[in-house]
Amino acid sequence: MGRKKMQMAEKSRALTLLEKGDSVIAVARDIGVSREAIYQLKRSTSSFPPGMVPKRKSGSGAPKKTTPRTDKLLKREVTSYPSITSFELKNKHPELLNCVSTRKIRHRLQKDLGLPCRRAAKKPMLTAAMKKKRLIFCKRYRYWTTEEWRKVMFSDESTFRLVRGVPKMVRRPSTASRYDPKYTVKTMKHPGSVMVWGAFSGNMDRAGLYFLPRNVTKKGSNYITVLKDHLLTFWRIHQCDHFMHDGAPAVQHTSRRS
Repeated sequence: MGRKKMQMAEKSRALTLLEKGDSVIAVARDIGVSREAIYQLKRSTSSFPPGMVPKRKSGSGAPKKTTPRTDKLLKREVTSYPSITSFELKNKHPELLNCVSTRKIRHRLQKDLGLPCRRAAKKPMLTAAMKKKRLIFCKRYRYWTTEEWRKVMFSDESTFRLVRGVPKMVRRPSTASRYDPKYTVKTMKHPGSVMVWGAFSGNMDRAGLYFLPRNVTKKGSNYITVLKDHLLTFWRIHQCDHFMHDGAPAVQHTSRRS
């Protein structure tokens, strides 16, 4: 047995086929509905003028708590302030959202307006001076070819914590203690760390890694040592013409010694 509910276009086609003399079985097979649905459509339109299609009856249930006006308001507010919460929306517009629950507001934003709640991505904060320097850099090298960029050696470093407490979700019964070791994430106040330096180029990809001693950070003096002992060898192998590193003051890239 097929489905019973039909759209207006399907009802119009079914009535047209019935007027042409097709059987109820053939019409039901063509539309993809049950025979009872075609019989019911035929009975309900017996007193209608030719060409008239019966409208679908209004569904049961409570009426919508929101109107097109409130939906437009919700979309405008979230578009202007993406971090605004449903609770803040309700308090900001009590005259329109007084009878609407915060759960209904979230449902309307996610399902009907296409604005689901997502975790914001983390991105470095750039000052006006930083943006200006980046723009100058792009304009200076915008006409470089692929072959020219392949001969650039890039380097960077990163610090890795030896013990790192990773947040996680746990399912803990109400009778258990929150601080039970089974339900906690282990952390250390001053965990050990290792700084790793690496480089690469477009000619031959990775150019090796160098691990600094434990809990030793990079300074102007040891940074020069790293470049002499680990960069120059790969520099000749990769046949590069330029060396590029960031201007991080924490590793003394901008110091006079380096």
